[in-house]
Amino acid sequence: MRVTVVVILGLALSGAGYGQGVNNPEQVVKQVINTGMIQGWDQKLLVHLGDAGAVLVTKVLADRNLTPKTIGGALMVVESSFAEPKLVEVTTDREPRTSLLLLRYLELSTSDAESRKNIADTRKYVQDRYATFLKASEQ
Repeated sequence: MRVTVVVILGLALSGAGYGQGVNNPEQVVKQVINTGMIQGWDQKLLVHLGDAGAVLVTKVLADRNLTPKTIGGALMVVESSFAEPKLVEVTTDREPRTSLLLLRYLELSTSDAESRKNIADTRKYVQDRYATFLKASEQ
């Protein structure tokens, strides 16, 4: 009985520590790309990056072989970074210039059909989110 309680307590505390440990945007980007998963607290951090998220993805992917998993992680970062452009702190990062360039690079770097479709979907998502933001800011 005691062993079970200790194991459960240890798992609970390790999960809490993991969730609180990463608030550095570059570390979050690296973690998402390496694991192919994104957590809620990661999204809360990334939503403020906008185009700076693509710069961090480029930095993390430098000199790495692109696989469908790393491309998928990169797409998660880009999508999260443009989920709400009005929340992007640096106003020049609200426009997806570097992000669109990164997406083009990823598209040219893979022959995987599913990755190419996901890249196209991400491009459309980013462009739509930015267009919606522009329209709302004009009103």
